[in-house]
Amino acid sequence: MRGALVMQATITEPGCLTNADVLRSANCHSVRRCHVRAVAVSGMAILLVSCGGGATPTSSTPITVVTPTPPAQTWALTGRVTDNLSGQGIAGAILAADGRTATTDGDGRWRLEGSGTPLSSLAVTVRAPGFITHETFIRWQPAGRDDIGLDLLPERRPFSLTFYRELVRNGLESPTALQPLRRWTTNPNFYVNTFNPKTLRALEPDEASMVVRALRESIPQLTGGRLAAGAIETGDTARSPQRDWINVSFIYDPHGDFCGQARVGANPGTITMNYDQCASVCGSLKVTPQAIAHEVGHAMGFWHISNVGIMSRGWDLPCSQVAFTGEERLHAGAAYSRPAGNLDPDTDPAGFSALSATLDGPVVRCPVRPR
Repeated sequence: MRGALVMQATITEPGCLTNADVLRSANCHSVRRCHVRAVAVSGMAILLVSCGGGATPTSSTPITVVTPTPPAQTWALTGRVTDNLSGQGIAGAILAADGRTATTDGDGRWRLEGSGTPLSSLAVTVRAPGFITHETFIRWQPAGRDDIGLDLLPERRPFSLTFYRELVRNGLESPTALQPLRRWTTNPNFYVNTFNPKTLRALEPDEASMVVRALRESIPQLTGGRLAAGAIETGDTARSPQRDWINVSFIYDPHGDFCGQARVGANPGTITMNYDQCASVCGSLKVTPQAIAHEVGHAMGFWHISNVGIMSRGWDLPCSQVAFTGEERLHAGAAYSRPAGNLDPDTDPAGFSALSATLDGPVVRCPVRPR
Protein backbone atom coordinates (compact mmCIF):
# COMPACT_ATOMS: atom_id res chain seq x y z
CA MET A 1 0.00 0.00 0.00
CA ARG A 2 1.38 3.36 -0.99
CA GLY A 3 2.23 5.46 2.04
CA ALA A 4 1.81 2.47 4.35
CA LEU A 5 3.88 2.45 7.51
CA VAL A 6 5.98 -0.73 7.85
CA MET A 7 6.68 -1.73 11.39
CA GLN A 8 8.52 -4.82 12.65
CA ALA A 9 8.08 -5.89 16.23
CA THR A 10 8.30 -8.91 18.45
CA ILE A 11 5.42 -8.93 20.89
CA THR A 12 5.15 -11.29 23.79
CA GLU A 13 2.06 -11.30 25.92
CA PRO A 14 1.75 -13.26 29.15
CA GLY A 15 0.56 -16.78 28.28
CA CYS A 16 1.56 -16.49 24.60
CA LEU A 17 4.45 -18.18 22.78
CA THR A 18 6.83 -16.78 20.25
CA ASN A 19 7.13 -18.28 16.75
CA ALA A 20 10.21 -20.24 17.86
CA ASP A 21 8.28 -21.69 20.75
CA VAL A 22 5.54 -22.84 18.37
CA LEU A 23 7.99 -24.65 16.11
CA ARG A 24 9.48 -26.50 19.05
CA SER A 25 6.10 -27.50 20.43
CA ALA A 26 4.92 -31.06 19.78
CA ASN A 27 1.29 -30.17 20.25
CA CYS A 28 0.77 -27.03 18.29
CA HIS A 29 -2.97 -27.33 18.42
CA SER A 30 -2.84 -26.91 22.19
CA VAL A 31 -0.60 -23.92 22.10
CA ARG A 32 -2.16 -20.44 22.44
CA ARG A 33 -1.21 -18.45 19.40
CA CYS A 34 -0.48 -14.76 19.33
CA HIS A 35 -2.18 -12.91 16.54
CA VAL A 36 -0.81 -9.60 15.43
CA ARG A 37 -2.79 -7.36 13.15
CA ALA A 38 -1.88 -3.91 11.89
CA VAL A 39 -4.73 -1.47 11.53
CA ALA A 40 -4.25 1.89 9.83
CA VAL A 41 -6.14 4.74 11.49
CA SER A 42 -5.79 8.23 10.10
CA GLY A 43 -2.40 7.49 8.58
CA MET A 44 -0.98 5.83 11.75
CA ALA A 45 -0.25 2.12 12.22
CA ILE A 46 -1.69 0.71 15.43
CA LEU A 47 -0.75 -2.83 16.49
CA LEU A 48 -3.63 -4.80 17.98
CA VAL A 49 -2.57 -7.82 19.96
CA SER A 50 -4.76 -10.69 21.15
CA CYS A 51 -4.15 -14.12 22.53
CA GLY A 52 -5.99 -17.20 21.37
CA GLY A 53 -9.14 -16.81 19.45
CA GLY A 54 -10.79 -14.21 21.68
CA ALA A 55 -12.14 -10.80 20.63
CA THR A 56 -9.77 -7.90 20.12
CA PRO A 57 -9.77 -5.65 23.23
CA THR A 58 -10.10 -1.90 22.91
CA SER A 59 -7.27 0.40 23.92
CA SER A 60 -7.50 1.90 27.43
CA THR A 61 -5.32 4.92 26.54
CA PRO A 62 -7.43 8.14 26.30
CA ILE A 63 -7.16 10.28 23.19
CA THR A 64 -6.36 13.95 23.95
CA VAL A 65 -7.93 16.56 21.66
CA VAL A 66 -5.89 19.78 21.51
CA THR A 67 -7.86 22.97 20.78
CA PRO A 68 -5.82 25.63 18.97
CA THR A 69 -5.19 28.79 21.03
CA PRO A 70 -7.08 31.74 19.51
CA PRO A 71 -5.03 34.80 18.60
CA ALA A 72 -4.73 37.50 21.31
CA GLN A 73 -7.48 40.12 21.15
CA THR A 74 -6.38 43.57 20.07
CA TRP A 75 -7.77 46.73 21.64
CA ALA A 76 -7.39 50.50 21.45
CA LEU A 77 -7.95 53.29 23.95
CA THR A 78 -8.27 56.86 22.77
CA GLY A 79 -8.97 60.16 24.48
CA ARG A 80 -7.80 63.69 25.11
CA VAL A 81 -5.57 65.44 27.67
CA THR A 82 -6.62 68.98 28.61
CA ASP A 83 -5.60 71.85 30.85
CA ASN A 84 -7.68 71.63 34.05
CA LEU A 85 -8.27 75.38 34.13
CA SER A 86 -8.72 76.35 30.48
CA GLY A 87 -10.04 73.11 29.04
CA GLN A 88 -7.64 73.46 26.10
CA GLY A 89 -5.91 70.38 24.70
CA ILE A 90 -2.28 69.89 25.75
CA ALA A 91 0.09 69.07 22.89
CA GLY A 92 3.09 66.81 23.52
CA ALA A 93 1.79 65.28 26.75
CA ILE A 94 3.16 61.78 27.34
CA LEU A 95 0.80 59.10 28.57
CA ALA A 96 2.16 55.80 29.94
CA ALA A 97 0.00 52.76 30.72
CA ASP A 98 0.52 48.99 30.83
CA GLY A 99 4.08 49.28 29.58
CA ARG A 100 3.00 51.34 26.58
CA THR A 101 3.33 55.06 25.85
CA ALA A 102 1.52 57.55 23.67
CA THR A 103 2.12 61.23 22.89
CA THR A 104 -0.73 63.67 22.37
CA ASP A 105 -1.14 65.55 19.11
CA GLY A 106 -1.65 69.29 18.74
CA ASP A 107 -5.19 69.05 20.13
CA GLY A 108 -4.24 66.86 23.07
CA ARG A 109 -5.59 63.65 21.52
CA TRP A 110 -3.89 60.29 22.02
CA ARG A 111 -4.28 56.64 21.10
CA LEU A 112 -2.98 53.58 22.93
CA GLU A 113 -3.10 50.12 21.34
CA GLY A 114 -2.38 46.66 22.69
CA SER A 115 -3.36 43.02 22.67
CA GLY A 116 -4.40 40.49 25.26
CA THR A 117 -6.40 41.20 28.38
CA PRO A 118 -4.82 43.68 30.80
CA LEU A 119 -6.22 44.50 34.22
CA SER A 120 -9.70 45.99 34.24
CA SER A 121 -8.24 49.16 35.76
CA LEU A 122 -5.10 50.46 34.09
CA ALA A 123 -2.64 52.65 36.00
CA VAL A 124 -1.89 55.72 33.90
CA THR A 125 0.70 58.46 34.31
CA VAL A 126 0.32 61.69 32.33
CA ARG A 127 3.02 64.35 32.22
CA ALA A 128 3.75 67.45 30.21
CA PRO A 129 6.12 70.41 30.55
CA GLY A 130 4.59 73.18 32.66
CA PHE A 131 2.04 70.89 34.33
CA ILE A 132 1.84 68.78 37.48
CA THR A 133 2.17 65.06 36.70
CA HIS A 134 -1.14 63.27 37.15
CA GLU A 135 -1.24 59.62 38.21
CA THR A 136 -4.66 58.07 37.78
CA PHE A 137 -6.56 54.97 36.62
CA ILE A 138 -8.71 54.30 33.57
CA ARG A 139 -11.24 51.53 33.06
CA TRP A 140 -10.31 49.05 30.32
CA GLN A 141 -12.97 47.44 28.10
CA PRO A 142 -12.46 44.53 25.66
CA ALA A 143 -14.03 46.52 22.82
CA GLY A 144 -11.78 49.51 23.54
CA ARG A 145 -12.77 53.07 24.49
CA ASP A 146 -12.73 56.40 22.71
CA ASP A 147 -14.14 58.63 25.45
CA ILE A 148 -11.30 58.96 27.98
CA GLY A 149 -10.80 62.49 29.28
CA LEU A 150 -7.68 63.27 31.34
CA ASP A 151 -6.47 66.64 32.58
CA LEU A 152 -3.44 68.23 34.19
CA LEU A 153 -3.14 71.01 36.77
CA PRO A 154 -0.95 73.84 35.44
CA GLU A 155 2.19 75.10 37.14
CA ARG A 156 1.28 78.70 36.37
CA ARG A 157 -0.95 81.41 37.74
CA PRO A 158 -3.71 81.71 38.62
CA PHE A 159 -3.16 78.18 39.93
CA SER A 160 -0.80 77.98 42.91
CA LEU A 161 0.32 74.64 44.30
CA THR A 162 1.20 76.35 47.58
CA PHE A 163 -2.30 77.77 47.99
CA TYR A 164 -3.84 74.48 46.82
CA ARG A 165 -1.93 72.61 49.52
CA GLU A 166 -3.18 75.03 52.17
CA LEU A 167 -6.82 74.83 51.12
CA VAL A 168 -7.00 71.14 50.18
CA ARG A 169 -4.28 69.41 52.25
CA ASN A 170 -3.98 71.50 55.46
CA GLY A 171 -0.63 72.80 54.29
CA LEU A 172 -0.88 75.95 56.42
CA GLU A 173 -1.24 74.30 59.81
CA SER A 174 0.33 70.93 59.02
CA PRO A 175 2.82 71.40 56.16
CA THR A 176 4.77 68.21 56.94
CA ALA A 177 1.72 65.93 57.00
CA LEU A 178 -0.31 66.86 53.94
CA GLN A 179 -3.79 65.37 53.96
CA PRO A 180 -5.53 63.32 51.27
CA LEU A 181 -8.34 65.10 49.47
CA ARG A 182 -11.57 64.91 51.46
CA ARG A 183 -14.69 65.72 49.47
CA TRP A 184 -18.35 64.95 49.04
CA THR A 185 -19.55 62.91 46.09
CA THR A 186 -23.24 63.74 46.38
CA ASN A 187 -25.32 66.83 47.12
CA PRO A 188 -25.23 67.41 50.88
CA ASN A 189 -28.49 67.78 52.75
CA PHE A 190 -28.63 69.97 55.85
CA TYR A 191 -30.53 69.81 59.11
CA VAL A 192 -30.41 73.03 61.17
CA ASN A 193 -31.23 72.71 64.84
CA THR A 194 -32.54 76.22 65.47
CA PHE A 195 -32.57 75.94 69.25
CA ASN A 196 -30.72 78.94 70.72
CA PRO A 197 -28.97 77.90 73.94
CA LYS A 198 -28.55 81.51 75.00
CA THR A 199 -32.19 82.53 74.78
CA LEU A 200 -33.54 78.99 75.27
CA ARG A 201 -35.82 79.65 72.31
CA ALA A 202 -35.60 79.11 68.59
CA LEU A 203 -33.42 81.40 66.48
CA GLU A 204 -35.09 84.55 65.27
CA PRO A 205 -36.66 84.10 61.81
CA ASP A 206 -34.14 86.42 60.16
CA GLU A 207 -31.28 84.54 61.80
CA ALA A 208 -32.58 81.16 60.60
CA SER A 209 -33.14 82.58 57.12
CA MET A 210 -29.58 83.89 57.02
CA VAL A 211 -28.20 80.46 57.98
CA VAL A 212 -30.19 78.75 55.22
CA ARG A 213 -29.02 81.32 52.65
CA ALA A 214 -25.37 80.83 53.59
CA LEU A 215 -25.70 77.05 53.30
CA ARG A 216 -27.38 77.16 49.91
CA GLU A 217 -25.04 79.73 48.34
CA SER A 218 -21.81 78.11 49.57
CA ILE A 219 -22.01 74.64 48.03
CA PRO A 220 -21.81 75.53 44.29
CA GLN A 221 -18.89 77.89 44.97
CA LEU A 222 -16.93 75.19 46.79
CA THR A 223 -17.43 72.43 44.21
CA GLY A 224 -16.91 74.17 40.88
CA GLY A 225 -20.67 73.99 40.34
CA ARG A 226 -20.62 70.18 40.45
CA LEU A 227 -22.77 69.96 43.60
CA ALA A 228 -25.57 71.97 45.18
CA ALA A 229 -27.27 71.97 48.54
CA GLY A 230 -29.94 69.28 48.69
CA ALA A 231 -32.77 69.40 51.19
CA ILE A 232 -32.46 71.95 54.01
CA GLU A 233 -34.64 71.15 57.00
CA THR A 234 -35.00 72.98 60.31
CA GLY A 235 -36.21 71.97 63.74
CA ASP A 236 -35.66 72.82 67.40
CA THR A 237 -34.39 69.41 68.56
CA ALA A 238 -31.21 67.45 67.96
CA ARG A 239 -31.07 64.84 65.20
CA SER A 240 -28.84 61.80 64.97
CA PRO A 241 -26.21 61.76 62.19
CA GLN A 242 -27.47 60.42 58.87
CA ARG A 243 -25.62 59.52 55.72
CA ASP A 244 -25.57 62.39 53.16
CA TRP A 245 -26.61 64.95 55.78
CA ILE A 246 -24.73 67.72 57.60
CA ASN A 247 -26.16 68.64 61.00
CA VAL A 248 -25.83 72.30 62.03
CA SER A 249 -26.32 73.21 65.68
CA PHE A 250 -25.53 76.02 68.14
CA ILE A 251 -23.91 76.17 71.53
CA TYR A 252 -23.41 79.13 73.86
CA ASP A 253 -19.92 79.30 75.34
CA PRO A 254 -19.03 82.94 76.05
CA HIS A 255 -15.62 81.92 77.36
CA GLY A 256 -14.77 79.71 74.39
CA ASP A 257 -12.09 80.84 71.96
CA PHE A 258 -13.84 79.75 68.77
CA CYS A 259 -16.71 80.91 66.60
CA GLY A 260 -17.40 77.48 65.18
CA GLN A 261 -16.04 74.05 64.41
CA ALA A 262 -16.69 71.33 61.84
CA ARG A 263 -15.55 67.90 60.73
CA VAL A 264 -13.55 68.21 57.52
CA GLY A 265 -15.11 66.49 54.52
CA ALA A 266 -16.93 63.88 56.61
CA ASN A 267 -20.18 62.22 55.54
CA PRO A 268 -22.31 62.46 57.64
CA GLY A 269 -21.04 65.87 58.64
CA THR A 270 -21.37 68.22 61.61
CA ILE A 271 -21.11 71.98 62.07
CA THR A 272 -21.26 73.58 65.51
CA MET A 273 -21.59 77.36 65.88
CA ASN A 274 -20.78 79.24 69.09
CA TYR A 275 -23.70 81.63 69.29
CA ASP A 276 -22.83 85.29 69.98
CA GLN A 277 -19.11 84.56 70.28
CA CYS A 278 -18.28 86.60 67.18
CA ALA A 279 -20.14 89.69 68.40
CA SER A 280 -16.91 91.50 69.28
CA VAL A 281 -15.76 91.11 65.68
CA CYS A 282 -19.02 91.49 63.79
CA GLY A 283 -20.88 94.11 65.78
CA SER A 284 -24.50 93.30 66.57
CA LEU A 285 -24.62 90.13 64.47
CA LYS A 286 -24.89 87.08 66.69
CA VAL A 287 -24.82 84.56 63.83
CA THR A 288 -22.77 85.73 60.87
CA PRO A 289 -23.15 84.54 57.27
CA GLN A 290 -19.37 84.52 56.79
CA ALA A 291 -18.89 82.26 59.82
CA ILE A 292 -21.53 79.85 58.49
CA ALA A 293 -19.92 79.81 55.02
CA HIS A 294 -16.50 79.27 56.62
CA GLU A 295 -17.70 76.17 58.49
CA VAL A 296 -19.45 74.88 55.38
CA GLY A 297 -16.07 75.13 53.67
CA HIS A 298 -14.59 72.82 56.30
CA ALA A 299 -17.53 70.44 56.09
CA MET A 300 -17.01 70.18 52.33
CA GLY A 301 -13.35 69.22 52.77
CA PHE A 302 -11.29 72.42 53.01
CA TRP A 303 -8.82 73.87 55.50
CA HIS A 304 -7.55 77.29 56.59
CA ILE A 305 -5.65 79.55 54.22
CA SER A 306 -3.12 82.33 54.79
CA ASN A 307 -4.52 84.67 52.12
CA VAL A 308 -7.60 86.86 52.45
CA GLY A 309 -10.77 84.86 51.97
CA ILE A 310 -13.72 83.14 53.58
CA MET A 311 -11.45 80.25 54.65
CA SER A 312 -8.89 82.57 56.28
CA ARG A 313 -8.11 81.91 59.94
CA GLY A 314 -8.88 85.56 60.61
CA TRP A 315 -12.02 87.46 59.72
CA ASP A 316 -10.73 89.47 56.78
CA LEU A 317 -14.00 90.03 54.91
CA PRO A 318 -17.28 91.71 55.87
CA CYS A 319 -19.27 89.53 58.26
CA SER A 320 -22.27 89.42 55.93
CA GLN A 321 -20.25 88.11 52.98
CA VAL A 322 -20.84 84.56 51.71
CA ALA A 323 -19.00 84.99 48.40
CA PHE A 324 -15.73 83.07 48.35
CA THR A 325 -12.83 84.77 46.60
CA GLY A 326 -11.95 83.88 43.03
CA GLU A 327 -8.77 82.22 44.28
CA GLU A 328 -10.76 80.04 46.69
CA ARG A 329 -13.32 79.06 44.06
CA LEU A 330 -10.70 78.19 41.43
CA HIS A 331 -8.69 75.89 43.71
CA ALA A 332 -11.75 74.34 45.34
CA GLY A 333 -13.14 73.58 41.88
CA ALA A 334 -9.84 71.92 40.92
CA ALA A 335 -10.04 69.77 44.03
CA TYR A 336 -13.58 68.66 43.16
CA SER A 337 -12.34 67.51 39.75
CA ARG A 338 -10.38 64.80 41.59
CA PRO A 339 -11.67 61.73 43.45
CA ALA A 340 -11.69 61.54 47.23
CA GLY A 341 -8.39 60.22 48.49
CA ASN A 342 -6.26 62.01 45.89
CA LEU A 343 -2.73 62.47 47.27
CA ASP A 344 -0.13 65.19 46.84
CA PRO A 345 0.71 66.44 44.35
CA ASP A 346 -1.88 64.74 42.10
CA THR A 347 -2.15 60.98 42.57
CA ASP A 348 -5.57 59.34 42.40
CA PRO A 349 -6.36 56.21 44.44
CA ALA A 350 -7.06 52.88 42.72
CA GLY A 351 -10.34 52.75 44.60
CA PHE A 352 -11.76 55.01 47.28
CA SER A 353 -15.21 55.38 48.83
CA ALA A 354 -16.48 58.59 50.34
CA LEU A 355 -15.12 59.26 53.81
CA SER A 356 -17.43 58.61 56.72
CA ALA A 357 -17.40 60.54 59.95
CA THR A 358 -15.80 58.81 62.91
CA LEU A 359 -15.49 59.84 66.51
CA ASP A 360 -11.83 60.69 66.01
CA GLY A 361 -12.28 62.34 62.59
CA PRO A 362 -10.57 65.64 61.81
CA VAL A 363 -12.21 68.59 63.56
CA VAL A 364 -11.20 72.19 62.86
CA ARG A 365 -11.85 74.96 65.38
CA CYS A 366 -12.00 78.48 64.01
CA PRO A 367 -10.68 81.20 66.33
CA VAL A 368 -12.58 84.33 67.24
CA ARG A 369 -9.79 86.77 66.38
CA PRO A 370 -6.91 86.64 63.92
CA ARG A 371 -3.73 85.18 65.38
